[in-house]
Amino acid sequence: MKALNIISCQQPGHRYKKASKEHIEIPNYLDRQFAVTEPNQAWCGDVTYIWTGKRWAYLAVVLDLFSR
Repeated sequence: MKALNIISCQQPGHRYKKASKEHIEIPNYLDRQFAVTEPNQAWCGDVTYIWTGKRWAYLAVVLDLFSR
């Protein structure tokens, strides 16, 4: 990086707020048993935010665990 005269640029860490009230308990149906034997038995998903340099973009992923 020094030879190319470039520097890294990182955003400061995010400070999370403390919850004002207790969240409800969500059941863990899979209990880390991810080995499924046929399609449509278990699906998982996640949402993340990606900084594009000008604004935030959202990425949502849904996956059938049988196909992974």
